[in-house]
Amino acid sequence: MVRFQLNLADGKQSYKKEIDDDAMTRHLIGKGVGDELEGNFIGFDGYLFKITGGSDHSGFPMVPGVEGAMPKRILIGHRGVGYKPTRKGKRRRKRVRGRLISEDIYQINLKILTREKDSKAIEELL
Repeated sequence: MVRFQLNLADGKQSYKKEIDDDAMTRHLIGKGVGDELEGNFIGFDGYLFKITGGSDHSGFPMVPGVEGAMPKRILIGHRGVGYKPTRKGKRRRKRVRGRLISEDIYQINLKILTREKDSKAIEELL
């Protein structure tokens, strides 16, 4: 069974929800960072989300520029996800995940893009 923790952000506040329903998780697998997602597939009718990132069970971040879903070791400079250099110009090889969601991903970060007028507030849906 696949379980995901969703972190939903609307700019002011963030919310957490865990999903383990096979129909919901099956719809998320294969989506990538930067893709838009309709909320009715994950239990939020009337919402539109954008996938902004995530991490796997070990805490390695998903990187938008890395293709695939497998973990890779990439050379990260001053603008990398998951690395903050101690001095200017320093680069380091770090382990990251690809941009696609797979069964190994645990946490998925979603940004709320739009909400239909007749939909419920997100606090009621949680």
